[in-house]
Amino acid sequence: MDKRPIIETRNLSKTYRGNVQAVRDVSLSVVAGELFGLFGPNGAGKSTIVRMLSTLLAPSGGTAVVNGYDVTQQEIQVRASIGLVTADERSFYGRLTCTQNLHFYAAMQNVPRRQIAARTQTVLELFGLAHKADARVQSLSTGQMQRLNMARALIHDPPLLFLDEPTKSMDVQTSDFVKALIKEELVGRQGKTVLFISHELYEMDNFCDRVVILAEGQVQAVGTPAELGALLPRRAVYRVVVEGDAAVIERQWLAIPGIEGVTAVSQGAATTAFDVTLADESVWLAVMQGVVEGNGRIETYRRVDDASLRRIVEHFSGDRRSGIGD
Repeated sequence: MDKRPIIETRNLSKTYRGNVQAVRDVSLSVVAGELFGLFGPNGAGKSTIVRMLSTLLAPSGGTAVVNGYDVTQQEIQVRASIGLVTADERSFYGRLTCTQNLHFYAAMQNVPRRQIAARTQTVLELFGLAHKADARVQSLSTGQMQRLNMARALIHDPPLLFLDEPTKSMDVQTSDFVKALIKEELVGRQGKTVLFISHELYEMDNFCDRVVILAEGQVQAVGTPAELGALLPRRAVYRVVVEGDAAVIERQWLAIPGIEGVTAVSQGAATTAFDVTLADESVWLAVMQGVVEGNGRIETYRRVDDASLRRIVEHFSGDRRSGIGD
């Protein structure tokens, strides 16, 4: 992977009328060839940042450089070097075919005339729309329209893509297809850089190389999901299914230093399932010993508070919801 920054912001800010600060002093560096996730709760400033990086909105302060171009001084060069996908795109001409629409946008992006037909065929095939080449756009389903939107963003073969909720309105199968295409083809094989925005945490987990977490217009944390997880407190919760006298085992556990809580979540004829909260993972050995001393036996156990992005976001942003992207 090329280690040069393809996106670099320094104290990027946006203030609207009434002194409403949507983005405050955001400093980011995205490496070429990276799949970079932008996440935060409602009103965090994600879409505002993308609009500034794509020159659709002027910053109130700070600087931003995209593909080596200043977003306030070299808008034309920035726009020529990026592809932008937004949710609920409405810029297509419904009575024209998919091919006609893409030919139009290719010309708008200064794709050489002799290359337009081939480039159009390439992006239609890439997004599984070749069979819709001669169909009017108004006949497409919402999911097909969104795939056409992504094809349009790639028509001029830009090195950088801004994808704002690109899988919105897609069914699960199509969403998985598009995400695999982004990760394996666009980033993996073609070496493009992707800034991926989504209000669904599961879309970023095990998908993005790095994630930035925003809250109230500010960067709260940035790193790989694993790195962000390592910054979390070492508190752990285990789901433990035991055989034996549940009350006796629970008393044994509650007497152990480092066990913060024990909650019975279900009870069967011979077993009881508990959620056991530990101040530190190292206390787990004492949990097992407590079962033995209570004349019980552990049937199964598993960690139930993994270092997923949901847990990470809640820790860094202080938000207790999954977050609805702005």
